[in-house]
Amino acid sequence: MLQGGMTVIAGVSGGADSTAMLHWLVQHAKAFDIHVIAAHVNHGIRGAEADRDEAFVQKLCGSMDVPLRILHADVCAEAKKTGEGLEECGRRVRYAFFYQLCEHYQNVCIATAHTLSDCAETVLLHLTCGAGASGLAGIPPVRGNIVRPLIAVTRTQTEQYCKDYGLPYVTDSTNADASFSRNRIRLRVIPELKEIDPNFEQAAGRAARSLREDEDCLKQLAKQALQTAVCRDGWKAPLLCGQPRAVRMRALYFAAKSAGAGRLEQKHLDALDRLLFSGGGCTLPGGCTARVEQGILLFPQKTADYCVPLCLPQTVLPDGRVLEIKILDRTTFEKEKPKIIFSNCLNYDTITSDAVVRTRRSGDSFSPAGRGVTKSLKKLLNEHCIPPSMRAGLAILSCSTEILWIEGCGPSEKAKVTQTTQHIAVVKIKECVGNGKSDAR
Repeated sequence: MLQGGMTVIAGVSGGADSTAMLHWLVQHAKAFDIHVIAAHVNHGIRGAEADRDEAFVQKLCGSMDVPLRILHADVCAEAKKTGEGLEECGRRVRYAFFYQLCEHYQNVCIATAHTLSDCAETVLLHLTCGAGASGLAGIPPVRGNIVRPLIAVTRTQTEQYCKDYGLPYVTDSTNADASFSRNRIRLRVIPELKEIDPNFEQAAGRAARSLREDEDCLKQLAKQALQTAVCRDGWKAPLLCGQPRAVRMRALYFAAKSAGAGRLEQKHLDALDRLLFSGGGCTLPGGCTARVEQGILLFPQKTADYCVPLCLPQTVLPDGRVLEIKILDRTTFEKEKPKIIFSNCLNYDTITSDAVVRTRRSGDSFSPAGRGVTKSLKKLLNEHCIPPSMRAGLAILSCSTEILWIEGCGPSEKAKVTQTTQHIAVVKIKECVGNGKSDAR
């Protein structure tokens, strides 16, 4: 959790939990070889009481010789602007401040004073929302560069720690306000549960840890399932359909997030799951669209038409991808042929100075190599089973009015590589990573 030489940004509100944590970190700083910096946020919600807390933290840090960074925020105004609840907005503001402080250090972590009591409250709060294993797993000891040194001790124990060491602390008056859901759970629900089991918090912690282990395993299986099902434009729906639902739903979550989806709820994942079996499309938060076409789960990106001059060896496409052309002589080509996708090869000598890379146009036709026919692009793309929603973004290499090569289809009859071709152009498109695509093809 804590590594030698690390800078620890400790979130300190002045309450018993954060006071105990700060004291413990300072007491063990030499043993762990860590440098402690305190961070306090005045949310601007509780008026004089918030100012009192700020002054207390300043005095506390001064007594421990700990550097202190303070942020003054107007969380009420921010929440009104964003539409968030006060708790949600306050949390976002705090962590944004902590992360901003982290930018000044290399080996750094954020320490928060969450306790086992907080974990139990979180489990119950998420249970009321119908959360799955991820939500019921509570608060993890470590998440990224956030560590929680007190996650194994209860609030009663931190208060006792403060008493044992003679540490003063402040109490947030809003903690007694039962209009907040978490407070109602803390003040009313947990005392009742402790009547049943005095060690309820420890029991909830064990359950959360067990669910965390299960969730980690299922997520790993979901990532493996996605890797197995990945194809050129997305993921093979039948392979995902064959996964157990617990794995499949997590795989769908990862797939959607990789395509830029916003905050996903269960109803969104259920809609994605229905797509796998029945096809069609749906819209997800964040303006993301999902479709299943020709047995492939896709997250089509809106692509504007473009036409850019071909630049060697690389052409940056307006959709963010890069088209690369590697020119090989005949001898080198023969040596590297086993490693080359032949449909990405064409006769370099057919590429003229007016060559462009563009998207498809109305009326486009193409004479595929070795077929002896000329077809409309629509018919050709149908034959190659390229889903309709992915066709608008296909890169096409053309000279004048003649198409020499089409992404996913290969070269034209004129541009194909023959036994007499002396200079071969090998085309590779580097993709934007995500949406099931590899970084190059």
